[in-house]
Amino acid sequence: MNKLFKRAVPPALCALALTTAASAAGTGFTDVPEDAWYASAAVYCRDNGIMSGTSATEFSPGRPMTRAMLAAVLYRMSGSPAAEGESPFSDVKTGDWCGPAVVWASGKGYMGGYGDGRFGPNAPVTREQLAAVLWCYSGSPDAFASDFADEAAIASYAGKAVDWTRSAGVMNGLSDGRFAPKNQTTRAQLAVVLRNYISPSLLTEVSAMDVMCQPCGAAAMPDGSLLVTDTYNRVV
Repeated sequence: MNKLFKRAVPPALCALALTTAASAAGTGFTDVPEDAWYASAAVYCRDNGIMSGTSATEFSPGRPMTRAMLAAVLYRMSGSPAAEGESPFSDVKTGDWCGPAVVWASGKGYMGGYGDGRFGPNAPVTREQLAAVLWCYSGSPDAFASDFADEAAIASYAGKAVDWTRSAGVMNGLSDGRFAPKNQTTRAQLAVVLRNYISPSLLTEVSAMDVMCQPCGAAAMPDGSLLVTDTYNRVV
């Protein structure tokens, strides 16, 4: 089993991965042109209930993604499971719009607080933070080490995560060879990253099972996720 591309995919994500990519024609967002580089990803995330617009007609692609928004996205991707207990953070109440998602994400260990009792729901998410969260969400898989031009700027806690996102095709570097770990993640960028994560190799309108060439086995994991393997040693 190739652990380099192992992803613990929740059942809710399996269903999403089998949904074909939505066309960007007529995006439905006044601020998302049909030919924008992120248009199809924004439509895909909206149509699959992963990311909604910031209003009935706007997606706000250039708006920074916040920690509360990211927790909510992961929560929806996992089927909005019941969150147990009260919020452990002073700045997030269980009854807040992001409360259940934050309680769930922190309880699972996907996202933590600042150590002073705060979660920082309105703080922007950097690229290295996004990589670290998705890596934890995927079970902290192994990955090939690959250096970026600004490798030294990547925080130690995010090093393996960044390597994994690159190996798995979830996040890439910039055109100049940098990863830009401290740059804020925009909603447009997150939409593309999430589509890459949910439907790897979604370059044509085929299902995740078709992309896997020759599926040969499936195994239910203790946490309810599903591992699917094929004879070419790929794992979803």
